[in-house]
Amino acid sequence: MKRIFIFIAFLLFSCSHSKYTVVERNNIKILIGEFPVQILESEDFKWFSLGYSNFTIDDSQSFNIIKSMANRFDVLVFMGTWCPDSREHVPKFMKIMDLAGVDRKHIKFIGLDRDKTLKGFTDKYDIKRVPTFIFFKDGKEIGRIVENPQVSLTQHIAKILSQAR
Repeated sequence: MKRIFIFIAFLLFSCSHSKYTVVERNNIKILIGEFPVQILESEDFKWFSLGYSNFTIDDSQSFNIIKSMANRFDVLVFMGTWCPDSREHVPKFMKIMDLAGVDRKHIKFIGLDRDKTLKGFTDKYDIKRVPTFIFFKDGKEIGRIVENPQVSLTQHIAKILSQAR
């Protein structure tokens, strides 16, 4: 009986804190709303695991800058699970963050549908394209990467963080 109560309490807690929905269009699962990155590591999003495992750090000097700033910044990631650019850059971004030792609690993911609007988020942060990575230090925006990095993702992240030291 105690196990049943704990299980029901867990379900109620989980459901009441769900901030995202999943819709399927043309056999593609689309996450909408704030979601934990662990969802991308599931079988439904094989592109994430593949992109993550295939990526290698391309610039050790830039990576060392990121690593030296680990857990001293936060990132808000707007992405679309349907979007080719998100599918390319989000797995790489997470691998860079993981290898640099950035705790995942410093990264928040917001999934968007193809219209790229989500009340309370996209208007507040002026989101027009995905992925958009917004970097914050002490609650203040210090830079963003919109759709594609300027050079490499590692170098662009390092450039943003260097300006906030």
